[in-house]
Amino acid sequence: MKNISTRQFSVLGDCGRIYQFMLPEGFCFVEPEEYDMDKIGKCCWKGFDHEEREGPWNRQYEQANYLIQTAPHGTAELDVIIADEQGEYACRAGMWWTPQNKLAYMEPLCTIPEYRGRGLAAAALSEMYRKTKKLGATHMTGGENGFCQKIGYKHAVKWTYWKKR
Repeated sequence: MKNISTRQFSVLGDCGRIYQFMLPEGFCFVEPEEYDMDKIGKCCWKGFDHEEREGPWNRQYEQANYLIQTAPHGTAELDVIIADEQGEYACRAGMWWTPQNKLAYMEPLCTIPEYRGRGLAAAALSEMYRKTKKLGATHMTGGENGFCQKIGYKHAVKWTYWKKR
């Protein structure tokens, strides 16, 4: 039997640095009291390319969205949702806030395909940064993601997973 390992890096944003990516024209932030769970589900469905592989959104994972919103440390009020001019959700950045260690964990982050490359995710993370900084966050993390590195996040934690064969 041979042991194998896989490595994954988590990236970390320093809240001492200022993230100021602006929201593009024609888009707006949705206020937390106006969040529509069906629109959030549809945005995530399309944003993670399920529509391309599995067809249109038909509330297949509605329960999963509810579970994410009600999970421990899940802080839906800190999520950032961006809508287009027609009110359809174009980008979602979820937030898990743990005040004990001043860590803001961004998950999930997605932009629907037709709006990718316009700066929506960067604007969402900038807005999330402003919200969590006010609460005392010193760091934001977002898993292994080339996008996060592109806007200034750095490798911070290396995870190694061992599996016995």
